Amino acid sequence: MSERKEEQAKGKRHSIPLVVKIQVLDRLDKVELQVDIGGDLHLPTSTIRTILKNKDMIRTSATTSSASSAKKITRSRSYTLDEMEKRLSIWIDDELERNVPLSQAILMEKAKSIYAHIQSQDPDVVESFAASRAWFDRFKKRYNLYNLKITGEVASADTGASAAFPASLKDVVDRGSYPPEVVFNVDETGLFWKRMPSHTFISREQKRAPGFKAAKDRVGMPATPRAMRGISKSSLPVIWKANRKAWITRDIFTEWFTDHFCHSMQRYCRRKGLEEKALLIMDNAPSHPTILAELPTCIPVEVLFLPPNTTSLIQPMDQGVIATFKAYYLRRTFHQLIEHTDREDNQSMLDFWKQCHIMKAVSNIDLSWKEVTQQCLKAVWKKIWTELCEDVQLPEPIIAEIVDLVTTAGLGDTDAQDIEQLVQASSESLNNEDLEELAEQGTQKPQDTSDSDTEPPKELSSELLNRALHQVNDIMYKLGANDPDATRSRNARCIVLGGVSCYRHLLDSRKKHRQMTLDQFVAKKTRQEEDPVASTSTI
Repeated sequence: MSERKEEQAKGKRHSIPLVVKIQVLDRLDKVELQVDIGGDLHLPTSTIRTILKNKDMIRTSATTSSASSAKKITRSRSYTLDEMEKRLSIWIDDELERNVPLSQAILMEKAKSIYAHIQSQDPDVVESFAASRAWFDRFKKRYNLYNLKITGEVASADTGASAAFPASLKDVVDRGSYPPEVVFNVDETGLFWKRMPSHTFISREQKRAPGFKAAKDRVGMPATPRAMRGISKSSLPVIWKANRKAWITRDIFTEWFTDHFCHSMQRYCRRKGLEEKALLIMDNAPSHPTILAELPTCIPVEVLFLPPNTTSLIQPMDQGVIATFKAYYLRRTFHQLIEHTDREDNQSMLDFWKQCHIMKAVSNIDLSWKEVTQQCLKAVWKKIWTELCEDVQLPEPIIAEIVDLVTTAGLGDTDAQDIEQLVQASSESLNNEDLEELAEQGTQKPQDTSDSDTEPPKELSSELLNRALHQVNDIMYKLGANDPDATRSRNARCIVLGGVSCYRHLLDSRKKHRQMTLDQFVAKKTRQEEDPVASTSTI
């Protein structure tokens, strides 16, 4: 085939006017979101990233090229491959984190799938990609994947090792004289904190509305998200750490182990009157260092790793704790959605979802985790410590209740399978949309993701406290004055005023301190007036 026919077979390459590219760069310089720019200019986000990647060349062309030659700049084919490889690297890291064996055939198929996804979103990408062995070798070299373990075929869960582990655990428990109260299991999970079931109205609307990305929102790289500016992270009900790849690293896990787990275990043992020691069971994920037991800690902690390829079968956290927590989180979210849309100001479901920010998610995470019962935490040990939970059963699933809430909210046709898929989302591989989102997080401008040293801390002034407490009193008075049920209004008043008593104490302490300062000033002034003054007269 001639070169001309080959070119025609590939299709005509589209190009973007230079003036549009300059407009994109100007808006990026103003820290506008890529998705918003793409929506306004009818450009896919991959095109926006291409322009950003070639910004120096575009700026130079705008100032040095003639009017006729500077109108159009064709994008480079290498960008598509670079983007695909970046997303593939993220996918590999996630698979390894979940102890999923990888074969060369699987990696090549995933590479082609990611490339096809990018190609479907960008009409300018017309080149094909074959995922050859030569490309794969170059990819491993570019991303330093020399130690990547490639298996001949995907290994299944090891039922033999799973069956033998309970005996090994018993030996460790007996040797260390560990009571059940000091034996723990830890595992990581991902939480898509604004993702909706696939058949809901919001999920369908997200696909049509430019700039609205509720379905993919999950906690990622920002050290201080906008909703947390001015808030002390030590006051949060969770441990907040930032990571560009949006998952646990060895450093983060080690810090959690030494600075949080061990100290909380020490306090726990002292409170319960137990010997200060612990046994921690976990899988052998890459983020779990094997030297944890050798680190200097406030109490001795023995670390026991589960056998490879047994996590899905016997790890306690994976036997119902994580799924139960996520179901509670989802139920709480839908309750809030219904309460929001039932208000008199006629807020829509999309308005509610757009107004949800990470601080609300943090609060819901805290409250949902507190809903997980001791019964649930105990029942999940059944496969490796039968004697511990012979008479304990997992709580009844609440999937049907969540489906009813979705129906009540009017979110469309959602069944139990949709909810199950959402609750189990993090146990599955990242799909191409997830990889696109994570790749975008990794290319956001530093101003959007770093801590803001100049952001003033939030402050509760005495004036604001006084005004707010008066408003609370007024509201409770109005409710009580019109409620025919005196017992209900009295109980409600006690609950509400008791809930804000911490703010009343704060205001009272400020008033007391202010009065003491004023009294000291008056006393000092009085003493100065009463002190005798030395005579200046002469005899």
